[in-house]
Amino acid sequence: MKKLLAFYHISLFLSLGNTLLFCDTVKYNSFIVPKDEYRILGKNQTANFKIPTKVGDYATASIFGGKDEISWAKKFNIAELGGIDDNHITHRILQEKGIFKIKHHIAYDWMPAFYYYTDGENRKFIYNLYKNRDKTTLNPNGPYIHCKENHYNWCQDYYYNLGDQAVLDAKINDLITNMKEKGFNGLFFDWADGGYILDKEYKTVYENFKKLNPGKDYFKIIGDFYKKLKDRGIFVVTNQAFRKDTYLLPYISYDMTESYVTTDDELTKKLQIKSKGWVDKIPVTNYFPIYENSKSIKDSLQFIDLLTKYKKKYKEYGFKNFIYLNYLAPEYKKIHGTSLYKMEKPKNGIYFSYAMAKLTDNFVYAEVPYDRKLERDNVYFYNLALPLGKYYIKLDAIHGYVRFYKNGFVLVSEGYNNQKYLRIISSFIPNNRPIYDAYNKVWIRSKKHSAIVKLDFQKDTFTAKSLPLGRVFIYAQ
Repeated sequence: MKKLLAFYHISLFLSLGNTLLFCDTVKYNSFIVPKDEYRILGKNQTANFKIPTKVGDYATASIFGGKDEISWAKKFNIAELGGIDDNHITHRILQEKGIFKIKHHIAYDWMPAFYYYTDGENRKFIYNLYKNRDKTTLNPNGPYIHCKENHYNWCQDYYYNLGDQAVLDAKINDLITNMKEKGFNGLFFDWADGGYILDKEYKTVYENFKKLNPGKDYFKIIGDFYKKLKDRGIFVVTNQAFRKDTYLLPYISYDMTESYVTTDDELTKKLQIKSKGWVDKIPVTNYFPIYENSKSIKDSLQFIDLLTKYKKKYKEYGFKNFIYLNYLAPEYKKIHGTSLYKMEKPKNGIYFSYAMAKLTDNFVYAEVPYDRKLERDNVYFYNLALPLGKYYIKLDAIHGYVRFYKNGFVLVSEGYNNQKYLRIISSFIPNNRPIYDAYNKVWIRSKKHSAIVKLDFQKDTFTAKSLPLGRVFIYAQ
């Protein structure tokens, strides 16, 4: 069949309620081509090629992790390493482990609440709050919802009455004191938007807030909290502050999403796992986490597009970027001739997580909670540099998308049953340039503002369904 290579001028727009997001009008197209048109460069041709690299953007790790975990964390500009109020973390430990070499070595804080240890010793700050809890907390006599839900028999959870200026200032001073004593230079806030207070089970907590603080807006107070930290020069990362964007994002530099691209679920299945033995349940990766019935990456893209709108809106206030934190399960590979499986790095999930976030130039990291060693991959250190064009582009040859950068491009696709060879044509692709396929670890070469890439679609071990994929392509320097 004769192949027709045409260029189209297409303006892609996505509708989110009353929001319209437009991409560039650019010359591009994509075509499926025969396998024999795909060319890999030989080792003798690539010996002198260099790949642009950089320090990673964001990672999570434990300060009490092994030497390998600490070495991994040091490869990133921002690393969240442990609790700000953890008495086991000291300045000496951070110094001995070389943590101060990380540009932003930050600590975790549960923004709206604190634990009171019912059978242990509490810090003076916590004890004073507890002693005056009728005024300083929103649930002086319970309910202790969080501790109960998680079956914690060692604590009671109390929610700060941040409407009391003395309480708000005391919390800020306690955080800064702990930062100085331990050596952290930034903070990560969980439950950062304060939205818990509108949940049904927290009705009495919210009612008590209104009783103690007549006429005050809880979310404006949370915004004042972050503003005070910003005014004090504190580096802050929040978790899902975008849910109350108008109140909070003007005072925040980096905000996190969780599980917008992938998440880990549990599958009931009796298996024999190498080094683990027989198990009845295993963690598995969910590539469509947005809704229970999601079957397409378009659901994730709708929310990615919405957050892109927020990123543009709050840039003038100093907001820099979103951090996409995703969760993955290990991959399972059956050992030949046995009923035994071994766990491996979820490479397909790591690349999919990364490429989806890079469609809109966000920070991204994927955790493998079951075995943190399996989440480490060099994909976080490739230097794509600045994005080209205003938005990502929908590929017309497959159900996929591409985003071009100065130093390369990323591609994502829905799952297909068969291998595909895709010619991508764009004015953003430089002529006659060696290109490194980071996933397959091979070099190809562009021609006439186009490149032919190979797409192998992995199948789920247990369902045999084809999985979505993400790919990263880097130009030789």
